[in-house]
Amino acid sequence: MIASFLKTAVIPSTRPSQRIMNPKLLGRLACLCLLPAGLNLPAFAQSTAFTYQGVLQSGGAPANGSTDFTFTLYNAASGGATVGVSNEVNHLAVSNGLFTVTLDFGAAFDGNARWLEIGVRTNGAGAFSTLSPRQAITASPYAIVAARVSGTVDASKLTGLISPANIGGGSIAATSLAPGAAAANLNASGQAGVTSGGIVLSATENPALVSAGYVKLDTMQAGNFWQPRNPGGGASPPAARHAHTAIWTGTDLIIWGGTSGGGYFNDGVRYNPAFNLWIPISTIEAPSGRGLHTAVWTGTEMIVWGGTDGGRALPDGGRYDPVANTWKPILPEGAPTARSQHTAVWTGKEMLVWGGQDVSGVLNDGARYNPEEASWSKLATRDAPAGRVGHTAIWTGTEMLIWGGVAAGLVNDGGRYDPDADRWSSVSTGGAPTARYEHTAVWTGTEMVIWGGSDGGFLNDGARYLPAEDKWFSVNSAGAPALRTRHTAAWTGTEMIVWGGLGASSTLNDGARYRPSADSWSATPTNGAPPARWLHTAVWTGTEMIAWGGQDAFGGNSLKDGGRFHPAADAWSAVPTNAPAVLAVRKDATVVWTGSEMIVWGGQRLGHRSNPEFFADGWRYNPVANTLTLLSTNGAPSGRVSHTAIWTGSEMIVWGGNTTEGGFRAANDGGRYLPAANLWLPLNTNSAPSARAFHTAVWTGQEMIVWGGAVASKSGAQNSGGRYHPPSDTWTPVPLNNAPTARFDHSAVWTGTEMIVWGGATNLAYLLGDGGRDNPASDVWTAFSTNAAPRERRRHTAVWTGSEMIVWGGVDAAGYYPTDGGRYNPALNGWQAVTGAGALVGRESHTAIWTGREMMIWGGANSGGMGSGAGYDPATGHWMAVTTVGAPTPRQDHVAVWTGKEVLISTGSDGLEAFYNDTWSWTPGKVMFLYQKP
Repeated sequence: MIASFLKTAVIPSTRPSQRIMNPKLLGRLACLCLLPAGLNLPAFAQSTAFTYQGVLQSGGAPANGSTDFTFTLYNAASGGATVGVSNEVNHLAVSNGLFTVTLDFGAAFDGNARWLEIGVRTNGAGAFSTLSPRQAITASPYAIVAARVSGTVDASKLTGLISPANIGGGSIAATSLAPGAAAANLNASGQAGVTSGGIVLSATENPALVSAGYVKLDTMQAGNFWQPRNPGGGASPPAARHAHTAIWTGTDLIIWGGTSGGGYFNDGVRYNPAFNLWIPISTIEAPSGRGLHTAVWTGTEMIVWGGTDGGRALPDGGRYDPVANTWKPILPEGAPTARSQHTAVWTGKEMLVWGGQDVSGVLNDGARYNPEEASWSKLATRDAPAGRVGHTAIWTGTEMLIWGGVAAGLVNDGGRYDPDADRWSSVSTGGAPTARYEHTAVWTGTEMVIWGGSDGGFLNDGARYLPAEDKWFSVNSAGAPALRTRHTAAWTGTEMIVWGGLGASSTLNDGARYRPSADSWSATPTNGAPPARWLHTAVWTGTEMIAWGGQDAFGGNSLKDGGRFHPAADAWSAVPTNAPAVLAVRKDATVVWTGSEMIVWGGQRLGHRSNPEFFADGWRYNPVANTLTLLSTNGAPSGRVSHTAIWTGSEMIVWGGNTTEGGFRAANDGGRYLPAANLWLPLNTNSAPSARAFHTAVWTGQEMIVWGGAVASKSGAQNSGGRYHPPSDTWTPVPLNNAPTARFDHSAVWTGTEMIVWGGATNLAYLLGDGGRDNPASDVWTAFSTNAAPRERRRHTAVWTGSEMIVWGGVDAAGYYPTDGGRYNPALNGWQAVTGAGALVGRESHTAIWTGREMMIWGGANSGGMGSGAGYDPATGHWMAVTTVGAPTPRQDHVAVWTGKEVLISTGSDGLEAFYNDTWSWTPGKVMFLYQKP
């Protein structure tokens, strides 16, 4: 504290005839309050008030009695002007010379010097006597200024250097840096600030880094990964249940197991809130049906273990991989004995199972399961808590904390298990909540918060346990939810959300949010909340709490609904209770990329020509927003396959193909789809090419050119075509003079000035290895070289790189699948072979996409649908395999587009009975260069 001494003054007595001579006043300035070391209060908790302590003497002896004071703040030691609001304090008690008063001058401390002038009188008698001199206000009150700092700080108030420890993370924005500061730190000529060992990752080989003294270490592969995007429809929610488990994967809620009272489930479903869809889970090799089991999420798998099937406790479990949608068993060697109502936590590398009960009673043992090694090891039992059920367990980052439950009776103790030391230690009971079971516990990052539960009745209190100090702190009960047990609690990062449960007279659908930093509660809304329940589950996704399932009453009906609570909006939204309208699975659809969306249209479900089902619908998928929008069907063309679709820059034009409208036949009509209006416009058929399917279409920037194809039965191959001009809605014919031989199942690319046609078949026995170049400006066909061209084939793919056409794959006349291809350069009118180690297994009905750097091949048919792919880099002639980890289900006759940064794959079939409507993205691999500062 800072002490200031005031000189003598004469103070009028409380009696006119009596005077108190030569009093002395000792004044001391102090902080508003004293804080424990390490406790940080937020700035908004501070005010402008501070405490002033003084000693008043009368005649050399401490004064006593009621005294009046005035306190005035000045900007000078004498004279000057007053600052802020003067404080008059009457009837202030002085005991043994000591007095304490709270002063508040408002926002008077702005960094400039201040002096305090004090006036005193005894018990309202006469005028105030002014003490002199004024006292300088020293450092302590200026803590108020620091507490009130917000927004912009005047640069004149900052001198010297601010140490890094005093700069909050993220507090300096990019615009606050000096111009060029960030670049200077990374510039090859300004690397002096980079310490030895510093590593730079470069997208290209960087001679400037070498010149700056860096050493090139190696290269690394980035990218080359798959991600599931839109599931394409969805499953029904799980059957109504309670006593199930729920985990959050980072993208999906997985519900598994449980009971409805009539049996135990060994199935489950994934709920994806981004799509608001349910996704089915495989039951192949899943654990047997059970409830009151545990489930943990490892980061890649859900591990289910233990539980009961109603007649016995279970000693087994399983591991579910949502990416592969597969289960694998957990080996029983070394596993804990059979049990239910136990607890399990995930440590980051192991699952710790503890407690619970079997037919013999409660248990106080457990085991550790390491999924990487697929092995169990026992937990120490020395100093472990008494065996129990109805307890809670949380993982702190270093320890498992067990608390409460039922042992021989209700307990309010617990234990701390350190897996690194395989050792138990006790949890303090001083200040702990009263004994209880079926309560909740969350971990805040520093504390375990216990709340609610049952002691035979119902509770609505709790406490916070701080392991670092082995101490308990009470939880404020003001505003807490009503009494309850078997509720849920989720930790958001700043708050605990309590919801639902069984109350004293009924189940509940209310709750509250508890903020430990303020030790305060705020109610959650009931408007829009799911119906009341208990024995349900709840998970935190990072932005919302999802509650699901449970029972509607004690011994009541199981539930199959839930809700999503959004704290930022303080509002609920529903979880779907029925399967949504599913996008029809299909193959042979068409696709275009608009620049922001993938549009899929048409296709078929059944492959048998005598009973086909063709679609006249489709959808738009936006990968940035991760949203799917159905296309209007009003005015759309008839359902069809083997048609073409192109993107003009503002609309998708669909034309030709096989349709079942009026019988199975080829069509020569189509439609124009405008995404901005979700509207179809008719396509003029006057002067259009004759009806056909298996043709090609390219967009020139002004016109769509349709060429080749055949009628529905792949007979009557065509070498004619037409050019469609959207602004005028008119057709003009493609010249026949010097046109290539009639064909279908060929390829066509647009170079910027010409359409290049290659390959295909005149009939299924006569395949072609030639082609032609059509220049719309001159309206002339030109033949091109076949020297070194790939051998004849159909159902291959072709991409345009900007300078070359690359042809690959397909099927030849003998039914074999070539593993080669060719690169045609129109400027040189020459071919170069595409071969090389790493080339894919031959295939047809695959997709090929040009990424700007490489041709990406994926899927296709070769004795069934394929799930492999590779990228071909024409600059190096090298192939790079596309990872199969997390890849889509193998398929053929699918669609693919390049978005500018990723490939989107959708629809297709396995070549047999399975058809798909899902969407996946693949991010290409990229070589990165590593440089290190010596």
